[in-house]
Amino acid sequence: MKLDLHRVVELFRKSFSTSLSDAEKEELDETLQDGCLKEVYDQLSDETFVLDKFREFEIYSYKPAFNKLKIYQRHTRMSKWIAWGSSIAAILILVFVLVRPWEYHDEVQELVEVTQHIIPPGSNAAILKLADGRMIEIGEQPLELKDVQGSVVKYENGRLSYSSGEECAIKDVYNELVVPIGGECHVLLDDGTEVWLNADSKLKYPIAFSGESREVILSGEAYFDVKKDTRPFVVSLESGDVTVLGTSFGVSAYPGYPNYTTLVRGSVRFTSLRQEQVVLTPGEQAVVNISGTLEKRNVDVEEFVGWKDGVFIFKDKTLAEIMQILERWYGVNVIFQDESLKELEYTGSLERYDSINTFLQLLEKLKEIRYEIKKNTIVLFK
Repeated sequence: MKLDLHRVVELFRKSFSTSLSDAEKEELDETLQDGCLKEVYDQLSDETFVLDKFREFEIYSYKPAFNKLKIYQRHTRMSKWIAWGSSIAAILILVFVLVRPWEYHDEVQELVEVTQHIIPPGSNAAILKLADGRMIEIGEQPLELKDVQGSVVKYENGRLSYSSGEECAIKDVYNELVVPIGGECHVLLDDGTEVWLNADSKLKYPIAFSGESREVILSGEAYFDVKKDTRPFVVSLESGDVTVLGTSFGVSAYPGYPNYTTLVRGSVRFTSLRQEQVVLTPGEQAVVNISGTLEKRNVDVEEFVGWKDGVFIFKDKTLAEIMQILERWYGVNVIFQDESLKELEYTGSLERYDSINTFLQLLEKLKEIRYEIKKNTIVLFK
């Protein structure tokens, strides 16, 4: 008879939580006729053994992330014994069947797909639309090519850069960089300005700046380190314009969401579509709400620009807001089986280049939340 690993784990879990029905007790007794499974069950019944395994569990690589993230909400106490038992049962059963693969190969493969599907972080990825109509895929491999009028475009070490050829006789010759969900890209513009584009973003810019101002068009999220120049640098958004001379700031301007301009250093002026203006100093942020109203507030800038340095920082963020951010970066779709889970609030930080499994394991450990991964869909249960 083939072994149903999922059923064995479920029987073990119910046994440790004393929720077996009479029929399930008989089924468990029959299962334990297998000497190896009986040994696994006996080990799980030994509290000292379980505690030792849990201590090993605690030193896995995601522990630092667990320790960073804190929840400011009511903690529901849960039996550690039940949680540890079911986790270790799965681990031990996997070890058991892996040394007897001729009997359980199909079941192992299925269980591994369900329990060990790792969703990696995003990576360098973009599509570069050149002025002559060519579409160039940007990834990990270096490249060098010429755009119109001899402008040289290079991509190496994760950064796209421009250097002008002859003086452009044609005005407003633009390239567009499109970063997909699950991607990022770093670009050095012709004037020396650096831009880090986050996932699901677009930046349109001239291959060489000319005229009295330097203007780019952004949709999505980016961090700008603007090269100081006598000409103003303007970031045109759907909600308004950010104008600077030389400074560092972050912009989040995803369609359908509030827009944020966060100043790290220097000074910027934000002008809304309603011609309302605010001037920001370091540590301040301009917010354009969905309704179009403009406000200025003081913020912890790292919460809004930390992604550029490889860290997601959350401060009293709801799980729904966090998952919107992670969906873009990891290229996943998140389904909440219970709407109340969306309102749970978290404060802390996560490494941007960890797998999303780190965060999901954290949710299970800290709250009464369970998750399942089905390809690139994550289902969250209460």
